Parts: sequence; structure tokens; C-alpha cells
Amino acid sequence: MEALINLFWAKYADLHGAIGRQDLATIAKLDSELDPLLEAIFSTQARDQASVLIQFRFALKLLKEEADDRGCVRRNVHLMQMLVERYLAGEKADEAQASDAEGCEIANIEDATVDGFLDDAVLNRLSQRVMVVTPGYRILYTNDTNASRFAISREQLIGKHVAEFVGLHCFRNEFKSAVDRCLEGKSLPLTYAVDLDGEIVVMRCRMSPFALSPSKPACALVVMEEEADRRRRPAA
Repeated sequence: MEALINLFWAKYADLHGAIGRQDLATIAKLDSELDPLLEAIFSTQARDQASVLIQFRFALKLLKEEADDRGCVRRNVHLMQMLVERYLAGEKADEAQASDAEGCEIANIEDATVDGFLDDAVLNRLSQRVMVVTPGYRILYTNDTNASRFAISREQLIGKHVAEFVGLHCFRNEFKSAVDRCLEGKSLPLTYAVDLDGEIVVMRCRMSPFALSPSKPACALVVMEEEADRRRRPAA
């Protein structure tokens, strides 16, 4: 796995060098070699958490490197989705799990994580909105409840920057710093107001470090609940 990734980045650097030289023949050659490498890297089934972490870190770095190229972003989001479906979507919960999940409170979200993996079946039964945010502030995972709030599919949310959904002002002034602190290993609450279709909604969040490895938080697990905006006057 690591050998394939190192080979990819070496050829990736060569490609950008060829682009700078406008060496069309070398560009075509290297471009044709990179796609098979990507396929080999992402199609490999990791057999331990360390290998899973390597794949996710590679995907996140690639997403960051090519964030300005829309075509590449779409491809990289698809590759990220492959990893999410392979490793984060747990087996379907049994009836007892489903019953427990329906009454799960925000403080017990850890019940839906097992050995560093998310149990997708449990998370999709929660009334809370759940998402996993990467160090680049992009959405790596979302449950059905969160996606349905925006009336779009989960696939359309994955890879998007969170500023698109919390608002640029909120992201810059509150959300970004909270995610940064979470990635440093701190669990913390965050409350903010957002305008959804002309309606002011107060969001109460709980951010927790979510690690694909016990040694280092890789992402922020964000659980959200909507509250009434107490600043609004009651209807006459």
C-alpha cells in the first residue's frame, strides 16, 4: 500500500513538473499511469486499522491537493465515498440495537462507534444530525437525518465544505476554530444560529475527536440538534 502511494506521489510530482515545462508527451504518459495507480490504491482492502488510516490520509491529501479542480474533486469525492462505504458503513444493527438507537441521546453518540468505525445502521436511526468533518473542513460522512435536512442525498454532501451549510460567517467566527480544537483532541460543545430557507434555527452541537487510529484524531465527529430560536417573538 505505502509503496503504491509513494509511487503515485512521485509520478504526481513529475506530472506537475511536465505541466510547468509544457511537455505534452510526458504529461500524456504520466496521466495515463496515474489512474491505474489510484485504482490499485483505492481498490485494496485494508486488513488492519493502520492500513485503513493510510488510505484515508491519502484520500484527504489528494482531495486537498486538487481542491481547485472541480473535475478532480468529483473524482476524489467518489473515491472517498468508496472508502466510506467500505470501512465506515457497519453491518446492519439487529432489532435490539435499533430499539436502543431510537432513544439515543446526544451524549451517548459513542454507542454508534465500535473499534474506530462508525455503525451506519445505528447512526441512520438517530434523530440527531451526524457528520464527520475532515481537517480540511470537508464532510467525510453524514447520516440520513443530516442529509434530509437539506433535501439532498448523502452522496451530494460528502466532499462538500462545511461552510456551504453552516454559513461563511459562522464558519469563520465559530465553527472553524471549534473543529481545530477538536482535531487537537478536545471534545467540546458549540451553539450557533443558521438561516435555513428563511427560518432561523439554533444548532446545538457536540464535537468529538474521531480517530481511525488510537494515536491521533483524524477527524471531528459532529452531532447536531435543532432548538427553537428564543430570540423570536411568539406568534400573536
